[in-house]
Amino acid sequence: MRPAEKLNNVGLKATTPRLKVLQIFHASERRHLTAEEVHRSMVEQHADAGLATVYRVLGQLTDVGILSRNLFESGKAVYERRCMGCHGQNG
Repeated sequence: MRPAEKLNNVGLKATTPRLKVLQIFHASERRHLTAEEVHRSMVEQHADAGLATVYRVLGQLTDVGILSRNLFESGKAVYERRCMGCHGQNG
């Protein structure tokens, strides 16, 4: 399923920041990413989104079940794609 369709299916508009965040998670070799790492990747790709926007998008994608958020004892939150049907259909 295309990212825009995935967003529409959960009631979110396919905005540029949301699509970019999904692209970053899909392309990442790392399973877990912090908001700061996502933001840094966006800056490196010349995407115009501030850290507050990244946090907002991560929260929205977590709320609808595309991403999951894990909080460590240090207080650091990391995000990862949720397995939606697995086998090539990851969030």
